[in-house]
This record gives sequence, structure tokens and C-alpha cells, in this order.
Amino acid sequence: MSMSRKGTPADNSPIETFHSSLKSETFYLDDIYRTTNACVINIVEEYIYYYNNVRI
Repeated sequence: MSMSRKGTPADNSPIETFHSSLKSETFYLDDIYRTTNACVINIVEEYIYYYNNVRI
């Protein structure tokens, strides 16, 4: 689903970049293809902390 406002497709670019980074730096890097919802939530929360505080 698009996260942009109506008529402004440029708003979608930052979230698409974040999703790409999230997938490539967590799930694809560690070969995680099947997991539980709780595990995914934990991975995403840890990555958001890393992305906002450590990575910069």
C-alpha cells in the first residue's frame, strides 16, 4: 500500500528506501525467510533503534 498523500508520489520514496534497508540488512543478510510474528516485531524494533541511533 502506498504511504504517500494523494497526488504526491515523492512522499513514498523515503519509506521505500527504509523498507529496502530493513530487508537487506536484517532478513536477507541473516537468511531469515520463515519466522513468527513475535520474532519479526522484535527484529524490526531492534532495527529501528539501530537505524535511528547507532547507524547515523
